[in-house]
Amino acid sequence: MAEEFDSHEVRRIRAALSGESEPVCPRCGGPFDRTEIPQRDDVPYVRDRVWLICAACDAGIVLDGPRASPP
Repeated sequence: MAEEFDSHEVRRIRAALSGESEPVCPRCGGPFDRTEIPQRDDVPYVRDRVWLICAACDAGIVLDGPRASPP
């Protein structure tokens, strides 16, 4: 199993997500396979989470998705 991403790697991934671009793995440059994690009915708060797994090196991370801009 791959080691956790460093804080600077997480910042790069979050910046790509919030900029609405496709994030790439900061370790190998490979594309991430993206899985939206559905909201659970038994949780009293809403979370928009995304699971990213690198298709090349298998590194993965679960993050809160980008916040929607208010209308």
